[in-house]
Amino acid sequence: MEKKSKQKKTIGSVKKALDIINYIAEQEHEQGATEISEALGYGVSATYHILNTLKESNIISQNEKTKKYKLSLKLWQLGMTAYSQNNISDALKPFLVKLRDNTGETANLTILEGEEIVYVAQEESDKLIKMFTKTGATAPLHCTASGKIFLAYKDQDERNEIIEGLDLVKFTENTIVEKEELVEELQRIKKDGYGFDVEERDEEVSCIAAPVFGPQDELMACLSISGPNNRFSQDNKERWIKIIVDIAKEASEHMTTFK
Repeated sequence: MEKKSKQKKTIGSVKKALDIINYIAEQEHEQGATEISEALGYGVSATYHILNTLKESNIISQNEKTKKYKLSLKLWQLGMTAYSQNNISDALKPFLVKLRDNTGETANLTILEGEEIVYVAQEESDKLIKMFTKTGATAPLHCTASGKIFLAYKDQDERNEIIEGLDLVKFTENTIVEKEELVEELQRIKKDGYGFDVEERDEEVSCIAAPVFGPQDELMACLSISGPNNRFSQDNKERWIKIIVDIAKEASEHMTTFK
């Protein structure tokens, strides 16, 4: 008999409220209730009630003239509090700097949040042509070196369940969109201890990532380098793989005392 996965209980209205907050955050301009409801596929009435609740809670603010909404400074305050409580970026900063200095490429620190990776810190390359990702930006799991590492180190049942729910969007000709191929890639990553992204998320961009483990040998974060694909020659890749794996191991040893 097939074992059914246990469903976690969620509250639909809370999820919709968070969807609305995220949608407003992604827009360049203030948004009206109708615009938000149409974009998210929620009823206008329900959207209005959620917006009113968020407004009363000081999570969003409303322009009195246009009646449109934007995020309030309350969220900024919450974000700063979250940053101060989550000092993993500070703890791993020396290793990011070392990774950047030893490879010459932009070094990234990512964590897993839901079914995406989040860039929480970065040390930019000094080269004229370099990669840059805004702190707080997210990216899919299936087409990023770090994302594939987070998948590779999940236990098999959880990994398969996540993959079944992923939308394997094809961003470039190199994006893996077949689940069987993705599983094979993850098995290789788990065996080798590092992951590649060769023009899978963005054309002409490559990335190498390695895992950082915590006190209980849990995967806490990933260190990665990213840059123009033409600099990721075979010789450079072989040299950089050793550098990033070694630095990730040093970071893991450091994180055994992380509190």
